[in-house]
Amino acid sequence: MNKLERWFFNRIIRNQVRQGFEHVDRITEMYRMIRVEAEREFYEDNVVTMNSYLTEWFEDSLRKPTR
Repeated sequence: MNKLERWFFNRIIRNQVRQGFEHVDRITEMYRMIRVEAEREFYEDNVVTMNSYLTEWFEDSLRKPTR
């Protein structure tokens, strides 16, 4: 991801996680969108494998320091 894409993506995320009446739904929708695109990219993987990958990648993200 280049600098412009990262900047734009961060703006979208900041907007979606802003507290409000539907912030839980917006955050859930972002995770769903990631899943859909991962399934399109890794179409040869079954559901169990996809669940394993996505869970592992999410857990890795929790171990990385935040800014």
